Amino acid sequence: MKTKDQVSALLGVCIVPAVLENISDVFENEQERIKKFYSSELYNNLQKPETGLWHLSAKTLAEMYRQEITEGHIDYPEEQS
Repeated sequence: MKTKDQVSALLGVCIVPAVLENISDVFENEQERIKKFYSSELYNNLQKPETGLWHLSAKTLAEMYRQEITEGHIDYPEEQS
């Protein structure tokens, strides 16, 4: 299992930028896109190492975030780790 610091580094360098790129069509304004993603349920759970969400692809995470935006909930995979 990754530590909180390891997950934080992964999020900042790899995961979040790739997810934000994958949702560029959802929010045209980059600042709005960043602000809304960082306040999302998905990001809240993504930053917790125990969820194992950090190992999912940016495309999968972006689709989960789209679901949160459009449907108001996220169907999490049964097993993240």
